[in-house]
Amino acid sequence: MRTKNIKRKGHSEDFFGEYRDFWWNEGFLKLLAKRLQLHNHFNLLDVGCGQCHWSRILVDYLGAPAKVSGVDNDRKWSKGEDELNQYFKSKGVDFELKKGDAHELPYEDETFDIVTCQTLLIHVQDPKTVIDEMKRVLKPGGTILCVEPNNLVQSLTQSSVSMNDPIDEVLDHVKYALLFEKGKKKLGLGDNSLGDLVPGFLVQAGFNQVEVRLSDKAIAMYPPYTTDEQIATMRQWQNGNTWSNEEFSDYDYFRAMGQENLDFFEQYRRKYAHLGERMLRNIDANKYHSAGGAMMYVISANKPL
Repeated sequence: MRTKNIKRKGHSEDFFGEYRDFWWNEGFLKLLAKRLQLHNHFNLLDVGCGQCHWSRILVDYLGAPAKVSGVDNDRKWSKGEDELNQYFKSKGVDFELKKGDAHELPYEDETFDIVTCQTLLIHVQDPKTVIDEMKRVLKPGGTILCVEPNNLVQSLTQSSVSMNDPIDEVLDHVKYALLFEKGKKKLGLGDNSLGDLVPGFLVQAGFNQVEVRLSDKAIAMYPPYTTDEQIATMRQWQNGNTWSNEEFSDYDYFRAMGQENLDFFEQYRRKYAHLGERMLRNIDANKYHSAGGAMMYVISANKPL
């Protein structure tokens, strides 16, 4: 069963909210656009577009006249179509939104100058098939641009609260994150740290001129937590686990990994139930701080002529 048949909430809308508006530094985007010569690209496809957060950012760097197409497998995204049409119209850009599966894109061969996705491949059952489809609809000489993370590294991110935690507790957090990701993958719901593998997948798919960059964005948390980015980040934290959905939860991911790991899950939740409260106490006391870095790969390649 492909993930397209699983009814889920729209991931970015429901879990990230306005926090998603702070994922990029403008200086990095300008440099990326210059290096990829996005001004020579006119026809863009945003795969797994959601509310087109990513293509809204990129559209200002495309050549004119530009056209943006978005495709997503969740019908609920069509509710925002009028607003999206107005947004792109205000930019003088033609826009089209379709419902479709990333494994079987509803477009003709060699249609687009650039095909892109942001945090899509980590959620699909067969990322290689999706990449093959992105290549199929891309014109020869066109650019593929994939933005995918390694989320596992966050289990080792230090804060003023956790910096003196015992090694065995840190290892518990890493083990929890590993089992969570492997259970999600076992259920056919994707690999949260797939970004590490995407460059190799592009080579295997026959792309050339593969280039790998890291986004320079970090959202540092420090007192008095009053910047717009920090406020949005704290609101996102209040939403809890950003990788669960209506159909599946952490419990299901650990259960998929066997009884021994399900036992670890239950013990972990009891043992570390206090961590959220500990962090909130430190925030209230203006004592919590962390650099807030992440590992977000920005991977580009060209389809051979």
